[in-house]
Amino acid sequence: MKSVVAASLALAGCVDHGAGVTGTQSIRVELVAPTDPGAIDRRLPEGMQTATISLTAYDAAGEVDVGFERDVDVYAQFLGTLSPSFDPTYGGPVVPLTSAAMKDGKATGVVVPLPLLFGQTTLWVDDGRSENPTYATGASPTLWFREPHIADIQRPQSETGLEALTVSPLQNKQITINSSRYGAAGRFIVTSVFSQGYTVSDTLCADDKGTPPCVAAAYDHIVVFSFSAPRGANGRILEVGQMIDGFAGGISEFNGLTEISFPSTLGGSDEISPARVPAPVPFNPSWFQPLSDPNGRINFERHEAAAIEITNATVCALDDTYDEFNQWKLDPTGTGACGNNVLNVITAGVINGFDPASVVGKVMPRVVGVLRPVEIGNFNVWIIFPRSAADLTLPSP
Repeated sequence: MKSVVAASLALAGCVDHGAGVTGTQSIRVELVAPTDPGAIDRRLPEGMQTATISLTAYDAAGEVDVGFERDVDVYAQFLGTLSPSFDPTYGGPVVPLTSAAMKDGKATGVVVPLPLLFGQTTLWVDDGRSENPTYATGASPTLWFREPHIADIQRPQSETGLEALTVSPLQNKQITINSSRYGAAGRFIVTSVFSQGYTVSDTLCADDKGTPPCVAAAYDHIVVFSFSAPRGANGRILEVGQMIDGFAGGISEFNGLTEISFPSTLGGSDEISPARVPAPVPFNPSWFQPLSDPNGRINFERHEAAAIEITNATVCALDDTYDEFNQWKLDPTGTGACGNNVLNVITAGVINGFDPASVVGKVMPRVVGVLRPVEIGNFNVWIIFPRSAADLTLPSP
């Protein structure tokens, strides 16, 4: 028995101790400017173009790591992700806001150029791309910027850029939209409802009571994709003309259409007031012109998810896109040429009893529909969705 106990004690004493943690463990990020980072009730002014930080590397003992000499990268972390994106999934380069050269474990007065930032923001620093990365990281104190509006999601960084029609500047961010860019007189109005979502516009009403008429401008509209019949915070199906308090979800692009995915709809009123729905935007054939023309194709992006109005357009002959997708075409020039510059219309499932074959070759006095385009590189299909029979004015018999 004594030998067994002795053997057990001997085995218990055979503990293999590995090497302790060594090397750089963290990077302290000190905010030098602005000196006041703001607060939840005191947001920083818009237009801040730079911030200044100082960096210090620390080792496992909590001491300054004077041997840390390398470049580290700086990003902005806001609305749930890093910017610029750290994800090279699509083959693009990882380009930080700036890189800082650290010597003797320190870098002082590092000026960081800032993109347009929203909400709670930190400047994130990491050693992840050096030749032998330590993966040490650090984050600044929180900077408080205003919350985003719908227009901030929709407006491209450059209206003439290659990605103007296909990429949201806040793509892949997680957002909560609960304030209008129009202040007290602003209201979020549901402008269309479909089987898997709805469209909503940020509108300026006549007063702070939400009295109609309510108007909207470019980039004030968005699609909220709910995957099923859209419901308000009270659990009821949403209706056109209803006010909501806002929405939350993830920003994604589906074939060039900006959507709010996995959404929740915030608050709102049970009152239905079609008078609050903003008037449709008159379509002009100049919209088919290149992005370099300010009156051209960018208008499809400016009014994405808005109702647009086409007058005196000719109905083109039905083709295989009608057979496959229920899309019939309008030539907005009224000439009936029906070339590449056409608008696609989908009325199936919305306007019962209407057969577009009955109006082929005829001029439609007025067609209104919510614009939900498909934009993939040079492949563009401009699709509008009438909301009811009232959105179509048929030719005289």
